[in-house]
Amino acid sequence: MQKRFYLYLVGLLLVTGGYVQAQLSITSSGSNTNQAIRLYDPLVTRYSNIEGSPYVPSDSVQQGWLVINNKRTPTKLRYNSQTGEVEYIQDNRVVTPINPVSEFTILSADTLLFRKGFPAIGLWTPNEFYQLLYNGRKAKLVKHIRSDIKANTDQMQNDYGKERFRKQEDYYVWMAAVKPPAENYFEKLSDGEMKSVVASKKALVSLFPQQSDQIDRYLTEKKLKLKSWADFASVLRFLDTL
Repeated sequence: MQKRFYLYLVGLLLVTGGYVQAQLSITSSGSNTNQAIRLYDPLVTRYSNIEGSPYVPSDSVQQGWLVINNKRTPTKLRYNSQTGEVEYIQDNRVVTPINPVSEFTILSADTLLFRKGFPAIGLWTPNEFYQLLYNGRKAKLVKHIRSDIKANTDQMQNDYGKERFRKQEDYYVWMAAVKPPAENYFEKLSDGEMKSVVASKKALVSLFPQQSDQIDRYLTEKKLKLKSWADFASVLRFLDTL
């Protein structure tokens, strides 16, 4: 019966050239977990008429892993910043799990770690994936990536009506609202708050006013001008040791 259902889904994909939603079973670290997933025909390019791409780090899938119910599953995957979902390869199909993935890692030129469950802020809910730029116990630097489709509305231009992806990146610091646990494994992201930040000394001091003197000394010793997010993360790493 399951085999017949699988063949029906594959046939439907080939006929429609789109995707369907179904209840299937995937294997996660040796145990079967029923979950709703979307199936995509890997031969169909859904964004062929739109300039740019919503995928991180690229259109092609990369090696990495998913975390579902605290179990790690190796796979090839990518992040779709337009839908806010992770897509991965299973049995030569592109599939998207709906809800159960709590985090995933993409092994590209840089290792990209994404997690969900952060407190809501602005338009973003706890179901949003954030890329972790620094994963500390007291504070975490995260980036929210969102791609929207925008059309050129200038009738005087040759590409009038042309649709393009516009990518927006917003940066936040998650700060623990309670004393962090001894091990990160037991931390609850809900036990914290999100602060919108820019890469500046002023932003850092506003987050940690009681450590302003230590921040000044660290920046002077390391000769950092806080012009990059790498410098910002470096200060957070230092503050985590205090």
